[in-house]
This record gives sequence, structure tokens and C-alpha cells, in this order.
Amino acid sequence: MFENDSKFSFAEPDACGASNGRPEPLLPVAPLARLRLLVALDALLATGSVSGAAKALGISPPAASRMLAQLRRLFDDELLVRSGRGMVPTALAGRLRMRVRGLAAEADALMRGEPAPADPPPPHPPLALERGARLDGQPDECGRLRRLFEIGPAHPPQHRLARHVAMVGAGRSRARPLDLAEAEDAFAILLDGEADPVQVGAFLVALQYRGITPDELAGLVRAARRQLRPLTDAGPVDLDWPAYLSPRNRRTPWFLPAARLLGEAGHRVLLHGFGSQLSPLDPVLEALGIPVAGSVAEAEARLSGPGCVFLPLPAILPQLQALVNLYRVLQMRSPVNLSLQLLNPLAAPATVMGLPGASLATLHREAAGLLGWNRLLCIDSHRDVAQATPHRLMGLALSERAEVSWLSAPARLAERCASPPPGLTSAEHCRAVWNGQSRDPAAIAAIVDTAALGLLATGAAPYDLAEARRLARDLWDRRTIAGPRADTGAARAVQGRRPRACRGTA
Repeated sequence: MFENDSKFSFAEPDACGASNGRPEPLLPVAPLARLRLLVALDALLATGSVSGAAKALGISPPAASRMLAQLRRLFDDELLVRSGRGMVPTALAGRLRMRVRGLAAEADALMRGEPAPADPPPPHPPLALERGARLDGQPDECGRLRRLFEIGPAHPPQHRLARHVAMVGAGRSRARPLDLAEAEDAFAILLDGEADPVQVGAFLVALQYRGITPDELAGLVRAARRQLRPLTDAGPVDLDWPAYLSPRNRRTPWFLPAARLLGEAGHRVLLHGFGSQLSPLDPVLEALGIPVAGSVAEAEARLSGPGCVFLPLPAILPQLQALVNLYRVLQMRSPVNLSLQLLNPLAAPATVMGLPGASLATLHREAAGLLGWNRLLCIDSHRDVAQATPHRLMGLALSERAEVSWLSAPARLAERCASPPPGLTSAEHCRAVWNGQSRDPAAIAAIVDTAALGLLATGAAPYDLAEARRLARDLWDRRTIAGPRADTGAARAVQGRRPRACRGTA
């Protein structure tokens, strides 16, 4: 039915009269062929995988993969992106999902000769229809959904959260993603402390196992920001810099001297991350003289002028830190960790973040678009923070409202050689490099390149990495050396160590 369809044509050539040397995915030109694609889209969204859709449709996986490519070109959207243990719908696919399911379910019922339902169909039809005999008294899928949707905003918080958990945790063939409003309501219940502990675990694990959608991520962030004071579109900060490093991360945080460099240059930079119990950053912050704010109001006051400030998560929302601490019980990260990257507590007009892989970058960009973010720079580098990697390729994606610009930054150093010298901690190493007592070329390259990323994110430099590096290098050469000095023992350790050879330019 799907594999031998002759009602397709090649895509039109581009404006230059060529199609880049290969044919574009075939697009349907007949109404019947387009209807078949909608049935395929329904199966892809219901199963969350190409192989699952192929099995449901009775076709081969390559044929299902071709149909997904056709759908992506037809809607000009990825539709499904990899996240967690499978593929999750994009924001557009989430909006199309129930509409397509309703069309497919009604067509299936009509072809089977089933009578029209006496009651109006539920607002969100099931993703898959159960076939075969049911036990006496067992509700059908539509009946189950009707009962769930009888739970409305006036019901107690635990009842509403139970409905949300049932929606996301009903199994791959029956679950559906929450829309933005539902996700906001569910997470607000968690943040208000009104959820049963079992519900908290069930909700977070179900989302993490299935993979979170852009609407759900945006809803989580919106609920968290609603707990803060009302924020304007332009806060007292130029650049938001999330830095939620794993407590096991022992790499030197070169993004901190880069943030201080931008602060000295006249930018207002807000760093935020875990509290002192989880964060490995406190000694480095102290060594570099970066103040730690005790509240959102204090951070705002300190950023009344140029500079950079670190704001711990417990000072933003203690309940968020408590939810993060569930890692000790669940032994896994949860969607809460993803929402922290988009928290932006002072409503900065620009955010720079580090995300591993294109799927997470796409997820955060789409969620940021739903939240109305102005500028977002995603760097494919470290998992938890935006920090340049001069020793390997970096992928950059700058989102400015609806437009996305891509840039690939090749490695300019042959190897990473920025580990602290023997006898020095990361904090002492950072301070020694800042004060010029250590001339580690890889460390300086990491600081300069990371500062360049900050300039790109704020728009202070054109979207040209070479020019941004030049501006950042100039800031580095003019930095203020006066400030916390390296102790005598650290200075002797640096001076007594012969710098390791490092190929490349800093």
C-alpha cells in the first residue's frame, strides 16, 4: 500500500537550478498519497520510532524512513527528534498529534463499519486503539480518557497531577505528551510542595524515560519562573550563563575567568548553578574574586553596573534544588536538570549554554522559542556549561527569535594540555593563569575562545568566530591583573614547572 506508490514527483530544483547533486525526498502530489502520509505520521507519533511505525503499517523500516523524510520536507520540520530512550515529537508535531490521531481513528472506525459514537469524542483521542475482547467492566480507551478529562482546574492538586502522570506514563502506545499548559500545571504542583512523593517520582521518571518534548520543557520552565517575582523582557543583566556542573566534574572551569573578562569589559553576566553542597565551583569563584549572591534581589543589585555574579540555585528556588537532590534516590537525572538551563532568573536578553548533541540543542531552541527568548547560543561542547574546546571541533547554533544560524569551529590546538600543574588546585591554577604567573597556552586559548562565545551570544561581536576571538584576545591582553594574588607556594609551583609543549596557537 505504501511502498509502491506512483503518485510522487521529485522536488523542484533550488533557485540556482540544481538540487545539490542528488534528488530531494519525494513529495506527494495526489490527495490520496498525502492522506497516506498522514496515516504514516499518526503511526510514527504513536510508536515513537521508525521501526515501530513500520510494524504498525505493515511496511519495511526503510519505507517508513522514506515516509518520515517526505513528511519532514512537507511540513518543513524535523517532527521527531531523538531524546531519552526514543524519539519525541517537536513542538509542531505535538500540535499536530491529536488532530492526526483523530483523523486516523475516525477513518479506521469508518472502514470497519463501526457506528458513530453516541457521545462526542474525547478532546484527545487515544494514540492507539485497543482491539480484541475486554474483560467485563473494563473501560475502553475513550472511556478512560473521558474520566481523566473530567479532572479540571478546580480539582485538588494531587488529582490534577494524577491525571498528568496517567497521560505521560500510560505506555508507548497509549501515552501522549502534555501540552504547555498541562506541563506548567504539573510542575507548579511539584514546586508548591502539594504532590505526593510517589507522584513526584512517577512524573519525573515517566518524562525522563520517554523523553521530554519542547512544550513540556517550556511548561516546566514557565512554572519555575512563575515562582519568581514578575520579570520584564529586559532584566538588569546582559548575558545569562547556566553552569550546573556535575559534582563529579573535576575539569578546570575556564568559563569562569572568561565570564570575569566579559564583566570587566562592561557586560553584566549572571552565572547560576548548584549550591555549595553540590557545586565544585566555590573555590574558583573565590580565587577569581567573583561574588556569590545570596538571593535574586542581591544578584540584581550587584549587577546594577558591569561585572559578573554567581547565583546558587537554592537562592533562586529552594524547591528546585530539592528536586535535583532526588538524584540520590533515583540515581538518574530528571527533566528538572534540563529546565535549569532555560531558567534565566533575571530575564537576560541572551543566554549561552553547553549541550551535547544536536537533539538536545533542538529541544532547548524550540522550548526557548515557546518561552519567547530573544537570543540563545547553544555550544556542542561540555554537557553542563558553555565552555570552548579549542582542542576539538565545536558546533554552534545561534537562535534569534525564529531564525537559526549554524557555525562549525574547527580545532586550533592539537591536544588538550590545560590540567593544573602538580601541587596546584584548579582554583590556584585559574588564579595563576589570570595573574600571568602561568602561561599555559591551552588554558589561555580556552578562556579567550569561551569569552568569544559570550560576545557572540550577546551580539557584541558579529557571528564570526575569528572576529570574536580577536575581540576577546584584546580583552584578555587588557585585563586587570590587580586583585586576589596567587599565594607564594602556588607561585613557586608555577615558576618551577616547565610548560608542556602544546602545538597550535593560543
